[in-house]
Amino acid sequence: MDEAAKLRRFLAPAECQVGGTVTLAPEQSRHMVTVLRLGRGRAVRLFTGAGREFLGQVEEADAAGARVRILEELAPTARALPALTLAFAPAPGNRSDIVIEKATELGAARFVPLLCERLQGGRAEAAARRADRWRRKAEDAARQSQRTVVPVISAPAPFERFVEAAEPGARIIAAGPGYPGLFSVLDGAEPAPGPISLAVGPAGGFTQRELGLACDAGFLPVSLGPHVLRVETAAICLLAGVVLYLDGDL
Repeated sequence: MDEAAKLRRFLAPAECQVGGTVTLAPEQSRHMVTVLRLGRGRAVRLFTGAGREFLGQVEEADAAGARVRILEELAPTARALPALTLAFAPAPGNRSDIVIEKATELGAARFVPLLCERLQGGRAEAAARRADRWRRKAEDAARQSQRTVVPVISAPAPFERFVEAAEPGARIIAAGPGYPGLFSVLDGAEPAPGPISLAVGPAGGFTQRELGLACDAGFLPVSLGPHVLRVETAAICLLAGVVLYLDGDL
């Protein structure tokens, strides 16, 4: 895997089989042929986005649909984290792109845009329209950060529905100053490797009613420090703190 680790990576269809060939999507093909200028016979790495990775060889360097033969499956090199769901209130403009990119690099498995009481209606509608854009951001971030899993981008969900449907396991909600710190809460939470659900609110935070609903559903409120953080900063801070606690090594 040492030599393979130096090869360029591309997102492939999930239907990869050793000995077979796959045709890459146009966006991946253009990057391979036009940007990186990789031609026929070049070795590459392919990852499915669902946790598997393969060594391949370019058979046809076509910018509209490059074809790659699958030579062998590669063993995973990173320790698997628990399934991390990050639910967040979409930030204004393109600031949510930062959440998708950086949280993908850190290990998020699923994103849920939250429709909260303090979220403006226009921003909620924009979140639904940006699903494809966020999916591409997640794919690029997974490719560049050597992850084999591309996070799922869920449809925007009302806050109440999200907290009621959260998977069993550790559930953490960013609640502002005055609450216990993240690590102290994780010490008493359900241990890994169970799923972990994280929730970050909009500017102004969650309302007291929302915090009450979350706590009733088993979420543990935490403080991210004494300062007021933007949504994207709070989301990345919360996720990074959980990853550091679980793994001790980013």
